[in-house]
Amino acid sequence: MKLFAAAVLTAVSALRPLDRRAAVQGFAAVTSTSLIPLPPATAAAGIATALKTVSWSATDGFDSDFPSQINFIEFDEKAYKAMRDDPRRTPKFAKAIRSRLAELKDAVVLDLGTGPFCVLALIAATAGAKKVYAVEANPEAARRAKAFIAKCEDPNASRRDVDGLVPLKPGLIEVIEGFSTELTLPEKVDLCVFEICGSLASEEGLYATMKDARERHVKRPDDPASYIPRRCQTYAAPVSYALHNLLTPPSYDWSKIVGKDPIRFNCRDEALQVLAEPQLLEDVDFSQPLPSLPASVTTSLTFPVTPTSLQNAQKGFERAFAEERQLQSLLLDEQGKRMDAAATAASIGSKLSGLAMWPTLVCDGSEGTLIVSRGRNGEAQKSHWQTVLQLMSDEPLAVQPGDSVTFDFEAKPEKA
Repeated sequence: MKLFAAAVLTAVSALRPLDRRAAVQGFAAVTSTSLIPLPPATAAAGIATALKTVSWSATDGFDSDFPSQINFIEFDEKAYKAMRDDPRRTPKFAKAIRSRLAELKDAVVLDLGTGPFCVLALIAATAGAKKVYAVEANPEAARRAKAFIAKCEDPNASRRDVDGLVPLKPGLIEVIEGFSTELTLPEKVDLCVFEICGSLASEEGLYATMKDARERHVKRPDDPASYIPRRCQTYAAPVSYALHNLLTPPSYDWSKIVGKDPIRFNCRDEALQVLAEPQLLEDVDFSQPLPSLPASVTTSLTFPVTPTSLQNAQKGFERAFAEERQLQSLLLDEQGKRMDAAATAASIGSKLSGLAMWPTLVCDGSEGTLIVSRGRNGEAQKSHWQTVLQLMSDEPLAVQPGDSVTFDFEAKPEKA
């Protein structure tokens, strides 16, 4: 069974005070979490409550046709189409690529992870590129990509028969099967386009792939304009998860889940509400030197809990209870009595479940090409990416305005 790149991260749990680790695909990540109630003015210090330590790998548990490739994540047909048809993604890539190629004459372009539909390669080819090398590691996707490009080159092919067909000059796009880290291109490229950003920015072997691309494939590796996107980012925020609050012992034992696989959400799922303003967790800038691998990249974030952030969470849950039947069916107490939706929303809107993470792509630095998977304040919205939630305690922890939540995160990129 093939899984989405964003589908499963296998986790191993351990209790460590103020230290939490997460290993992400060829990239290991560490996150430590503490809730710190701010003390009264007369108090000397606040009291910190340490939550669980969790580690996970982005590729553990993925069903792959490449058992020797521990950093390989596959997509299924539904995932490829979701990426291609995502209105928050593909049009912004197109705008950035066309804008950049309008500035370059006879540009050579590299598309990393082109997929069966060669979406970014086709955009570059029709925007004036002289040559496009479209690299794909998945043999089946590469086979389909070659067949698709052959149909685009066939003057007798019909758009009615070929989904996404774009007429092409023969040889303009060359599909190459293999990992870019193991290939030598016929020439270096002026522009590298790609979307190998997972639900955490670095999930899909981003560090190893792009470090190699900088060193071997790109003509001007220190020029931000050599890459689309220029940066891949992960945003994070402490959150409350409705089911973590509504499904309680003894009927549901969260201790069997906490510290294991992260929970993956559709980004438009309102069952997840942020409790503080999101902050930047990862920011990978491809025009800057990337760390030698294996490496350790650490980040510590402190999130202040405010009255406004809790009010927004409570309103979000009120909306979710009004619109989502699954959540409505859970509004029953232990005696089977219907619970008040507004009162329940107010209660769980101030309960900490864990840390949620989601990606953002900075295509060319302009606001019009910024690709976001959630709203700027963490609002739910439609996206082909998923939001990753790591639960930090067996039971939700009450928070209030004036509290702060600290997460320590360590990513451990490995060699390709």
